[in-house]
Amino acid sequence: MMRKYLDLHIYSDNSIGSSSIKEVVDFAEKLNLSTIALLDYKDKKQLAELKKEIQGIKTQVEILVGAELVAGSVSDLKVKIKQVRDVVDILAVYGGNLKINRAAVEDPRVDILIHPEFKRKDSGMDDVMARLAAENFVAIELNFREFLHSSRKSRSFVLRKMKQNAMLAEKYNAPVIVASGAESVWDMRAGRELSSLAHLCGLPIVACIDSVSKTPERVMTHVKKVNSNKFVMPGVEIK
Repeated sequence: MMRKYLDLHIYSDNSIGSSSIKEVVDFAEKLNLSTIALLDYKDKKQLAELKKEIQGIKTQVEILVGAELVAGSVSDLKVKIKQVRDVVDILAVYGGNLKINRAAVEDPRVDILIHPEFKRKDSGMDDVMARLAAENFVAIELNFREFLHSSRKSRSFVLRKMKQNAMLAEKYNAPVIVASGAESVWDMRAGRELSSLAHLCGLPIVACIDSVSKTPERVMTHVKKVNSNKFVMPGVEIK
């Protein structure tokens, strides 16, 4: 059975990206990606327009619509999660602030914590957060674009912080994914190219490949579980 590769963090020109959805999808086909997530969600009106545009594209690539939440406080984050969880396929939280990072990994409704190290001298995570990410199945993202667009000393600094988070996640069996964070088709990469970042971060070869295949697939399965009426909290479901 051929392995599927997924990229759960891409932007089109419907948000901060510069490429159209059609261009992104066409390039995803060339890269043999089976699934992509567009983190373009702004509001429900725009969501309907996005889905209509997606439906008009003939492709074998599965196209998910996601939201990237940027919050100024924990209470703000909780409000935003409640507003969008039921209407998007993938819910990602933009990290950097320690309180936001902690709130994201504590909440099983969150799928991905992106940039936990953003504008920090440390990695933005600790053992407690890694354990919570494992318990609530919140994936810690290694962002390929952040690495790609850095250089020299800044690249070394970025890689060191990503490696710290990858090692923490590995220690507690928290999910790790690599995603492109692409803002144009030229930022997109094939699955094995993306997985090379996990390798640079010190993960075992199997975990590197899983970070762009099995783990994002498990994220999608977890989304369906959390969105079902039977889900109460991790480990508790209505029969």
